Amino acid sequence: MNRVEVVGVTHRGRVRPANEDTIAVAGFLSAVPEGEPVRLTVSSTRPVTCLVADGLGGHADGARASRLAAQVIVDASPTFADSAAIVAAVHRADADLYADTDLHAGSGQPPSPGAMGTTVVLLTVSGENATCVNVGDSRCYLLRDGLLVQLSQDDSPPPSVPGPAVRTGRVTQTLGGRLTRVPIHPHVQRLATVAGDRFLLCSDGLTDYLPLDDVETCLTGGGRPDDVVRDLLRRTLDAGGGDNVSALLVTILE
Repeated sequence: MNRVEVVGVTHRGRVRPANEDTIAVAGFLSAVPEGEPVRLTVSSTRPVTCLVADGLGGHADGARASRLAAQVIVDASPTFADSAAIVAAVHRADADLYADTDLHAGSGQPPSPGAMGTTVVLLTVSGENATCVNVGDSRCYLLRDGLLVQLSQDDSPPPSVPGPAVRTGRVTQTLGGRLTRVPIHPHVQRLATVAGDRFLLCSDGLTDYLPLDDVETCLTGGGRPDDVVRDLLRRTLDAGGGDNVSALLVTILE
């Protein structure tokens, strides 16, 4: 039996007119403009998948792209017996985004400013193992024994000058997002879980505005998951909230 508690929120932020993020928990999708944290406790004999997709701003139909990709992956999630099945679903979502873009191009409608695309980060819990898969710069962190570790890999350009990396908002691979399809290479991280593990999945609308020290402070403060997610959202909005903000806090239960 897979048992997890998930608290999630998605919010358009302080600046963007719409929310182009989508979050998904065990088959439930949400992309509300200004959400409040919602808690779900999931017990299932099937793998449990949680997901954050961040539609590309400035491209065509970013919200549609994130929701389409999330739906494709969620529909396949009951079959996620191993990482190969998860990666196959991510590739299928990528292909469907390009197919949808081609369909729009042949419909006679006015041309869009760019091919629709999205990042994605997902976590699948199955038995005593978890698998993190990501494409783009949406992130997954693990908090265990007070130590915060990033499991995902950012698809971001290398720094142009020596020193600490600076987030530019540019990504080197996404699902869709290009006028000509190019192969994607999802990042995969598999690990054994223990009860009490906490995973944070989030869009760059959180990590671009909230220093990692603040994220760690929120997660290690010992607060209830609802309060932790609410605090993460509040701090991000107070820091400017210039992008859509999405976060899922996943706790492994006994």
